[in-house]
Amino acid sequence: MKSFIWIAAICFLVSCSQKTTVDLLVYNAKIYTVDSSFSTAEAMAVKDGKIVETGTTKTLTDKYETANKVDAQGKFIYPGFIDAHAHFYRYGLGLQTADLVGTTSWEEIIQKLQTFNQQNANDSTNWLIGRGWDQNDWQVKEFPSKEKLDEQYPNKPVLLTRVDGHAAIANQRALDLAGIRPGQTTTGGTFEVRNGKLTGILIDNAIDLVSA
Repeated sequence: MKSFIWIAAICFLVSCSQKTTVDLLVYNAKIYTVDSSFSTAEAMAVKDGKIVETGTTKTLTDKYETANKVDAQGKFIYPGFIDAHAHFYRYGLGLQTADLVGTTSWEEIIQKLQTFNQQNANDSTNWLIGRGWDQNDWQVKEFPSKEKLDEQYPNKPVLLTRVDGHAAIANQRALDLAGIRPGQTTTGGTFEVRNGKLTGILIDNAIDLVSA
């Protein structure tokens, strides 16, 4: 009887010590499973190109063995993004710009820029970018000029693109960085000048010289 118990115990311990072999084990991660409850996991095991299990780091490292272990060091892991036509990259860039759509005056734009700049004070790009203004929505339906931008942002380059992308306004700092001077010309574009001075308005290809 004692021999039987010992044999059973040994078999149990051997079975517990055996791990399932997988091709890859990623652990110490924040994995978005995108299941019905959008749950997250710390680790995942991969076999033959398929995720066989997700769970905690301890559970999966105890259960699976592999020569290919990856410590994600707390980084995020997402499923593949598949979209035929969504301008996803542009959408991401848009989240980093001031939304000027629907503004009804140049003064409102100046106020929106102040708020956006305060909320993004740690932006490492050091540029203040906005998009969406349309002077046709304003009471005075004329292109603005850059004086207020120069006054408020003398050391920070500013570039605000019109809603259609065919016009923009830049402050003097942005123009200086691009090397733009009064009287300069470019094929397929215009640098607006009034009384011998740049207004900051850029048309079509002139925008590219500042945004590049």
